[in-house]
Amino acid sequence: MIHCLMRSTFVTRYLSLQVYETCFYRSTTKLADTLAANEERKCVPLNTNDIISEKYAATVAQSHAIPAMSATVTSSKAMPLLETVNPEIAIEDFEISASKIVPLGHVDKTPLPFEEIPGPMILKLWEKYWRYVPLLGTQLFCSLLISRFTQGRLSWNRNVTPIKYLFDEYGCIVRINGPFVNDIVMIHRPEHIAEVFKQESELPVRSGIDILQHYRLNHRKYRSAGPFSLQGLEWLEVKEKVDRPLHETISNYIGKLNSVCGELVNKIRNIRNRQDEVPTNFHQDLTAWGMECFYVMMFNKHLGFLDSSKSTSETTKVIDALITAHMYMSRCETGFQVWRFFETPFAKKLFAACDILDEIIGKYIRQAQNKLQASSLSKQEKSPNAEKNFSLLEKMMIQGIHSDDIAILLMDMIILGVQAVINCEAFLLYFLARNPRIQKRLYDEIISVLPKTDKTTVIKESLENMPYLKACIKESLRLRPAFPYLTRLLSSAISLHGYTIPKGTFVIMANQITSQREENFEDPGKYQPERWLKQNEYASNPYQEYSCLPFGHGIRSCLGKDMAEMQMMLLTAKLVREFTIEYDYADIRSRFLMVNVPNKSLRFRFLDRN
Repeated sequence: MIHCLMRSTFVTRYLSLQVYETCFYRSTTKLADTLAANEERKCVPLNTNDIISEKYAATVAQSHAIPAMSATVTSSKAMPLLETVNPEIAIEDFEISASKIVPLGHVDKTPLPFEEIPGPMILKLWEKYWRYVPLLGTQLFCSLLISRFTQGRLSWNRNVTPIKYLFDEYGCIVRINGPFVNDIVMIHRPEHIAEVFKQESELPVRSGIDILQHYRLNHRKYRSAGPFSLQGLEWLEVKEKVDRPLHETISNYIGKLNSVCGELVNKIRNIRNRQDEVPTNFHQDLTAWGMECFYVMMFNKHLGFLDSSKSTSETTKVIDALITAHMYMSRCETGFQVWRFFETPFAKKLFAACDILDEIIGKYIRQAQNKLQASSLSKQEKSPNAEKNFSLLEKMMIQGIHSDDIAILLMDMIILGVQAVINCEAFLLYFLARNPRIQKRLYDEIISVLPKTDKTTVIKESLENMPYLKACIKESLRLRPAFPYLTRLLSSAISLHGYTIPKGTFVIMANQITSQREENFEDPGKYQPERWLKQNEYASNPYQEYSCLPFGHGIRSCLGKDMAEMQMMLLTAKLVREFTIEYDYADIRSRFLMVNVPNKSLRFRFLDRN
């Protein structure tokens, strides 16, 4: 319906323009009568040596909003364009009003009002009705467009998301009326994104996840909605306390994370069929790998997610709860939020899954508290060297972070962070499988740094010497970022594309569309890691750094960026060194479930290398 209404609006405007042009054309037949009626006005005769260029004529016509037209000259004799004509004829038949001449250098640079930003008319009509229904989710209104509002109606091209459709229809800046108290502006050009980030304050505000905030504040009665949803000084305080222990833990746990990657290699060898192809549920094995890495990093505990012989009720409960929470969080967040008034079936299932995760996280927090209380009696445990053996959970507790905030942070890392890592790794393996030449070059680099021997030990310096591996990851994140858009609430008015955007406007930056535009990257649809090895290729573009922002930008960028990249580098290096990865089925694209996820099964073939 939206598409039909948009098309009808366009047709109406087009027909109106055609009527206007027809009337304007017919009026030229009465040109002599019009000139006679204006004899009293001062007129400037057209000199025979003056030639008005087509460019100048177009400029004058545009400045007076007169549509271009072609008139038929009725004459018994053809007249050459540049031939000198009789001055008397020129003076008699053509006169130009002096008041109509506008200097070519004059350009009105007054900012256009916010109300003139183009956008879908149907949403403006619906705006007055949205106030009577529950507010739509702040993460993000685009997800409504993708998941509920227009999907299936854009049947003429299902590969074009509604967000891209809006840009193609209305230009590089689009205004959406409602459903918030403030309007929404959507942008994708890097210079516009740069302007938003440059003007943001020291405490920028971004969107949260409403259903998780509701769960924590109303269902669990926590003291806050959690670090992911915190704003201002509260967010800054948590960030400063988490950053240092997080970076220390990443460096200290490379060996253990590499061991987990080795377990996935063994798992792949056990689950392959005779064609060396993994089952259609291989995504669940990646989920088990992601959760095992999380347990090792956060709790310094090896639970056995990838070893079916060691699997426990906890591993099964965590995986099932994670998959359920991720599914129903997306369904609750991307529709009308009726759950604000009563618990809907989707909300109940989400809350039940979150309760399971919260219970397990609470168990490890109590264990860490008991350990720290016991170790406080020993002076030796207080030495700096002893602190290196603490898990990330214990280090955060030493920093003085409240236990409720830690519990909420860990749940966010499981539901959002783990899901983001495993899906980004899935897309990376797909691109490598689709590009054998790139995979071969990556294999040569890995072998040069980590020879294929069982005694090879991976250290941080080893990964630093793999620039092509980093380029492969960055290129995959360019094409399939975990989060396809970024958000900010403007703290002050800014000017974008000649429009004044007022303070308090909610801005959506479509970074996935930005990174796939021809004007930002050559052959943007192709997987070309080499583009990131050319240091000076984009040096002339001052906004190039804003063309690819898979982890966000500024102070509100992803806290787990380094952890995610480390896990992806370790697993990719391990898999490419052991296997040749192939994929023989239809293209894998992304669908949005709060993060980008593959829309098809990961039916990879893992062939042992000689």
